[in-house]
Amino acid sequence: MGQFKYTKEEKEINKVLKMNQIISKETLDSMANARNSADSCIAESEKLLRSIGMGAKVDKAKREAHTAAQNAEFKYKPEIKSWDSLVTDANAMIPESIKLEDILTPAEIENAFQELDEINEAFSKKTSIINKTDLIFLAIATALQVTKSLLYPYVAQKTGYGDSFNPDNRLAHNDKVIEKAHKNANDAFKIKHQKRNPNGYWINMVYQTVPYDAIKGSASVGLGMSGVNHRLKTLGHDPILGWLFGTANILTDTITLNNFSTYRVTRNPLVITPNTIAPVTLLAECMEMIKGDKMNLPAALFTQAAHLKSDVYTKKGLPVPILGTFNESFATELYKNQYDALCLARDAKFIAGSAGITLLIDMIIGLVHSLFYNPDRDGEKSLYQVRTRKILLISNTLASSSSVISACITQNPKNLDIGGLLVTAMHLFSDIRFMAKVKKEYVEGEIDKKLQAELNELDALYESMV
Repeated sequence: MGQFKYTKEEKEINKVLKMNQIISKETLDSMANARNSADSCIAESEKLLRSIGMGAKVDKAKREAHTAAQNAEFKYKPEIKSWDSLVTDANAMIPESIKLEDILTPAEIENAFQELDEINEAFSKKTSIINKTDLIFLAIATALQVTKSLLYPYVAQKTGYGDSFNPDNRLAHNDKVIEKAHKNANDAFKIKHQKRNPNGYWINMVYQTVPYDAIKGSASVGLGMSGVNHRLKTLGHDPILGWLFGTANILTDTITLNNFSTYRVTRNPLVITPNTIAPVTLLAECMEMIKGDKMNLPAALFTQAAHLKSDVYTKKGLPVPILGTFNESFATELYKNQYDALCLARDAKFIAGSAGITLLIDMIIGLVHSLFYNPDRDGEKSLYQVRTRKILLISNTLASSSSVISACITQNPKNLDIGGLLVTAMHLFSDIRFMAKVKKEYVEGEIDKKLQAELNELDALYESMV
């Protein structure tokens, strides 16, 4: 009985390796015999040709043969079999179980263990993680982060992350349902606050069209707005900036564009005039309106909220906030492709959720790792906490940057179902060979450059506490 225990998959690997070893040896022996026989014939023929004065032709033929061999192309492609086919062939050739001792010599096994020890020692030296418990926590933390990265593509697909909306699922801007809901909200606001100033201008603000819906007159001042793009070009329709500029526009009958220029608007009909006002003037007029009637500001804020609410679920939606102020072309491209503020809000929740899960994993690992703290063994609690931070830092980097992990798990996640992926992750991070590859990659500097500065900072903090 061998010194190692094997899983079913590992037993299959051993058989395939042994079959390859047998076939390779037979091929090499056969080729060696044929090569030796051919070399002997060629040597005798060359000797005979030189003896009859044909040495020059022999040398020329050898040079031409050498050149032809260098430029020759493969005429035959190797046959690539499936893994199941290889396992079937191996079982047919080798019925009995195969151990590593049947494939490797004792010296080769010893060299493998020696290389593993060297990798572990180099990894511990690089990271200062030498405690067995810390190494276990590192593997668990990395596995959890990788598991999260496996699950999130499926979550993203289910939530429609990055997708545009379908206009057919939205209402027209003048749909009767929207208009009725808007009117009911206006009436409720009026009834609730009418006692404060029943004849105030604020009632007009609640019921009249918002000034930043104006389109007429835009061509005469070089704006070129239309029903298609006016929400993109006016800050009153911005889901964030609209609370400031849209409210100010409602108070002062103005329209502010995404380049922050503000124009006067006239009513009956609603027209943009060429008259511009400075930001300072806009602010001063807003303050004057707010001081003139205590209901003006609440009414303007209510009107702004009601207008955004009435627009957000329409076929045009509301533009991605703020983007149009510094990159109008990109904002326009998104808007044309039905990617609006609601799409961004959905995707922002997904991103925040991903960051939140990462933070939760860090909190769980940090909490459980703290339970293993032993003051007699680990020294000051602050030093132990530095070790915890280092475990979290390295695990996050390994999960996101390791090409070994990517190749084994995350590179083609669609080839497996979720259950298969999670089982694969669990097996891999309990596999000594896999963890050795990850550590070796780290030690060889393929990914540790990305966090060396942070590790140096933690080491310096650790040394300052000792």
